[in-house]
Amino acid sequence: MDAHSSRIKALFDTTDRVAAFVLTQYLSQNIAISRKLDGSEVTNVDIEAENIARECIESLFPDDGFLGEESSEVQGASEYRWVVDPIDGTASFARGVPLFGTLIGLEYRKKPIAGMASLPALGESISAVIGNGALYNNTPTKVSETDDLQDAMICTTSFDYYRQTSSESLYKKLLECAGSTRGWSDCYGYLLLCTGRIDCVVEPLLHPWDITPWLPIIAESGGRFTPIAKGGVATNANLHETLYHALHDDITN
Repeated sequence: MDAHSSRIKALFDTTDRVAAFVLTQYLSQNIAISRKLDGSEVTNVDIEAENIARECIESLFPDDGFLGEESSEVQGASEYRWVVDPIDGTASFARGVPLFGTLIGLEYRKKPIAGMASLPALGESISAVIGNGALYNNTPTKVSETDDLQDAMICTTSFDYYRQTSSESLYKKLLECAGSTRGWSDCYGYLLLCTGRIDCVVEPLLHPWDITPWLPIIAESGGRFTPIAKGGVATNANLHETLYHALHDDITN
């Protein structure tokens, strides 16, 4: 087994293990919520789940880099870096809403080569390795073929994030050009995009752990992603240029 293959297997195994742990805590509701310095919520489960991921990965690949949402980055000696969000959608998780997931991505020479998202409360998972297509619950998946913005369903996030990133004009433009918008956010929105159930996702604020695991999945399911504001636009291939340019006039990257 080569270096890529052994790490990709570890990625899938670790994501499954962390997501299974998160689900047990979700069902038990043994959750303590606090606030981070940036005002976002964090639970004891986020921290414990990230520690599980770190221990799994470091035990197998001690020279690799590691970037997690809940802890400081570890610079690796190899050309690989792991990017982990133990619970994407903590606000949903903490409130008993099942639209949360565990995300793990793998970079090689600073480029994402594989990613997996598991939404354990929904029993749904999606993964991709660059060059091998995307799999939803182990079945090949593709984005939609919608080609007109007036027919498109676009998911976005809370207006708070547009205000936080001084990109209120982006939100206004989105409302003007979209056929329909919904508030399904975090990893659930990207899952819907990559399985063809919606057509676009617009997020004004993304951190590496929010998007890195998704980049191989978006690409391998036939979608496209472009940074915009402090976040990005992800769409099917047909709508990307139209939506990006409709939004781009009023903001800077």
